Amino acid sequence: MSKKIQYKVNLLPKDPFLETGLGQFLSWSLGVGRYIVIFTELIVIASFGSRFVLDRKVTDLNDAIFQKQMIVQSQSQLERDFRLAQAKIQNYSQLEQQSTLIEVFPKLQEVFPDGVRLQKLIIKSSSLSGEAVVLSNNALNAFISNFQLSPSFQDISVNKIESRENDQTGFLVQFAAGFTAQSGKKK
Repeated sequence: MSKKIQYKVNLLPKDPFLETGLGQFLSWSLGVGRYIVIFTELIVIASFGSRFVLDRKVTDLNDAIFQKQMIVQSQSQLERDFRLAQAKIQNYSQLEQQSTLIEVFPKLQEVFPDGVRLQKLIIKSSSLSGEAVVLSNNALNAFISNFQLSPSFQDISVNKIESRENDQTGFLVQFAAGFTAQSGKKK
């Protein structure tokens, strides 16, 4: 068997500069520099490619947020109605717990004569206040007298009596009074 002989032929003459320390450093830095450039280009290409993925994720997230906003907005009226119903139920349960309130209305009926219409009434645990429209002087006198003579009400005050606006007959009366709860039934 014959052996193949390989020859290397280099026609470029060796530069004596490459044998010096500075020449070796420059030769090494060119070799390393190529790898740094290639590595940097790979990072740029990867970041450019990931930009499309991240842009797609941002678009998907914005669409999801928009859809959820629309769902929340579509349910907002229902939630407002629900909260209003909850508030009414809570107010009713508070009123229901106070048995004195049930006793106040018949007593008020005794105090209000004909010709007096109640416009606003605020009832608290031991006091009440409100506004009424009184159609005549006789009804106003009867209303104030009934309040004063009633054993159920004390600390009666009439805060304001003024004529109604726009040529309407009667007076607008603001009043306040305290009341006592009489527990137990009459025998």
